[in-house]
Amino acid sequence: MISSPPDFALRPARPDDAEAVLELIGPELHFGLDDIRNEWRSVDLERDTWAWEHGGRLAAFGILRSRGEELSVNGFVHPDFRGRGLGTAILQATEARARERDAWKLDNGILATDHAAAALLEASGYRDARHYFVMTIELEEPPPAPEWPAGLEPRPFEREHARAFHAADDEAFQDESGYESEPFEEFVERRLESPRFDPKLWTAVWDGDEIAAALIADWKRFGAGWIAGLAVRRPWRRRGLGRALLLRSFGQFYERDERRVSLSVHTENPSGATRLYERVGMRVEREEVLYQKELDAG
Repeated sequence: MISSPPDFALRPARPDDAEAVLELIGPELHFGLDDIRNEWRSVDLERDTWAWEHGGRLAAFGILRSRGEELSVNGFVHPDFRGRGLGTAILQATEARARERDAWKLDNGILATDHAAAALLEASGYRDARHYFVMTIELEEPPPAPEWPAGLEPRPFEREHARAFHAADDEAFQDESGYESEPFEEFVERRLESPRFDPKLWTAVWDGDEIAAALIADWKRFGAGWIAGLAVRRPWRRRGLGRALLLRSFGQFYERDERRVSLSVHTENPSGATRLYERVGMRVEREEVLYQKELDAG
């Protein structure tokens, strides 16, 4: 049984709550209604979301998301209702549900500037695990044309190569701290069955019959063209593929009149991705912190 602070009614979120949830989310995250609805598409709203109401207003919202075996939380409290125990209620509800799902750890992401949330998480047994930059470029003019290494061929994504694409993307991220593989079936559901999926914005770089590198991009996510993944397999690194893929993607967005392109990157990415993004003109827009709690530790 999940308890709620006095004067607040607790229920699961409903699809028609999306607009009210958007009002809880700070403008610095650039969320839109489509971002919320797309996320909810793969979430069990009845069991994995929580909405606290006060006088007919949505005061707070929490959601438990899954990616493979990894569970993570997002929680938001309206400024009018902060300091009344709702943040703690979100943690209690999501942790209880994560334990029901036999999770051994739980992730919770916040903005680096949200010191109140950081204090609450640390007091509740979470530790600062990883930091990420959201980086953005404003395209004031067409980007330079990409230059591809000899013998390598960029092609749009083709469904028949979905498993090879997924395997190449997964392999390239194995070096990153905290990375957890996503099962192919979940990759298909989350990516290929998403209303946002546009194969023209995805690129596979082929070396003969092998995929050397891959880029995943989404149209209009978080207020921008969004590069959801850039992966270069180890044997093909240091050959300019990352830069070429970025410039190709920038050009595609520019042709669609999208002037703002963003991505998220681990601040300690072992392949030096942050420096690459800076060299192509991207700048840090905000920093996010991933907190983590081992649930077996209490």
